[in-house]
Amino acid sequence: MRFTHIYVEERAKSYPLTQEILGKVTDANVITIGHYKDVFDRKRQDAVRQREHRALIVAVREGNRIFKGAPVCQSFGQKNFYYSSSMMNCPFDCEYCYLRGMYPSSYIVVFVNLDDYRKDIEEKLGEGPMYVCASYDTDLIALNGLTGHADFWKDMALKHDDLLVELRTKSAPEIKENISNVIYAFTLSPEEIVSRYERNTAPVKSRIRAAYEAARSGAGVRLCFDPMIKIPGWKDAYAGLVEEVASRIDLYRLTDVSVGTFRISSGYLQKMRKAYPDSEIAWYPYHIIDGVAQYDPDSDREMQEYLCGFLEKYMKRERIFTWN
Repeated sequence: MRFTHIYVEERAKSYPLTQEILGKVTDANVITIGHYKDVFDRKRQDAVRQREHRALIVAVREGNRIFKGAPVCQSFGQKNFYYSSSMMNCPFDCEYCYLRGMYPSSYIVVFVNLDDYRKDIEEKLGEGPMYVCASYDTDLIALNGLTGHADFWKDMALKHDDLLVELRTKSAPEIKENISNVIYAFTLSPEEIVSRYERNTAPVKSRIRAAYEAARSGAGVRLCFDPMIKIPGWKDAYAGLVEEVASRIDLYRLTDVSVGTFRISSGYLQKMRKAYPDSEIAWYPYHIIDGVAQYDPDSDREMQEYLCGFLEKYMKRERIFTWN
């Protein structure tokens, strides 16, 4: 993707990764700043307009860099579940994305002090094996050509057998390596949803093809049928998606599959509604349960059970993970 401006923290200038990034993006206006929050967290930003004119912020991440997995996130049965944000914000523009309500800016932040992330991970590994989702707040694979962050996490997994890393994406990467403790998680949605709500992402057919090639190479592959969006004709849409996937991929060869309906923090939803007053997703009449906006319980259960029922034709139920 193209960046009109690159904001670089003064302290980030000396990092080799900073120079690599600047060497790849030569047509952007480079501006030195004191701290990334001076730009990213400033008041009265127009995040909607920023999506049309993206800027990159290169920074150093201080403080906490590895976080315990949140209850609203799927842990896939892993005991020591963590997530990490070596980048903030996503190159894609999905209407349902919680990042629209989480961050005040649409600019993308890249943290270049990866050695500090390495030290943090190795310190926590001293307490026992870890499962780390590295792409919850971004798409590391989609931006790997610029930042190398996905390669960093793969290298970490290669060096530490007790570290399991998930890299989730809506792109269509070419994956040929077989690293036993890296899971490539492909988010899949019916074409009706991709074309309507998942702006700039790879076509679903391309994602399916990439997942097939990755699984054929022996890589760990997870398919994520979430978030499910309740559109008119959702049953036919999701049934068709599963049948298309099953016609291309042997689901028994997958690591597992996740199924989940759309849900978001009620606080994030309020911010989304303010910033995107015309959004169909944001203004759906959700139910607020324990601070989480979601479909009514009956619809939620029906959608998940329906999709799981289709998937069970092609794989064992114990490898299908749901929210409930």
